[in-house]
Amino acid sequence: MQLTFIFIGIIGILLLIYSIRILIKSSKNKLVAEFTLDSESKEIQLNSNGLYSLCFLGAGFVDNQGKFRAELKSENGNLIKLNKTLPNYRFRQNGKLGLEYWHFKIDKGGKYILTFENLNDLIAKHSMLMSKRMFQKNVELNNLKILLKETISTKNRLFSIVGLVIGVNALIWGILIGLTNAFG
Repeated sequence: MQLTFIFIGIIGILLLIYSIRILIKSSKNKLVAEFTLDSESKEIQLNSNGLYSLCFLGAGFVDNQGKFRAELKSENGNLIKLNKTLPNYRFRQNGKLGLEYWHFKIDKGGKYILTFENLNDLIAKHSMLMSKRMFQKNVELNNLKILLKETISTKNRLFSIVGLVIGVNALIWGILIGLTNAFG
């Protein structure tokens, strides 16, 4: 019986190590570009293929109340599909709150054109809590910045969080019960 719990503890250690590696990889994602939010087209140089995200810096909650949209095109005019990130992950950069809003996959490096349309339909607030948002003013659009950065998939991020919780529990309970012979 003790060996079973020690084995659970070892699996917990492995799951914990794997989850921490994913979280460290996520925190080390490189910032590719940073610019202000306006309706002018921006030219972006993406040197490698992979998964990228468009983030709002300066807001903890962003909502589209109409026809606000972003469009990303390659040099030859192909439209790159922007997928809304669910859930929207929050982060801090230089003391400012940020929010991942879209993610997309690039198959080939090169120059890309990013354009935002209907900026007045965008609502940005500091808090994601509805009870606080009701009483907050909208964040001015000129105070928002757009970040383009590398990212990891939603599946990997959720797996790392769940793995972290299960790994810690399996480690503690498996080793604790296995070494103390609590059921023996």
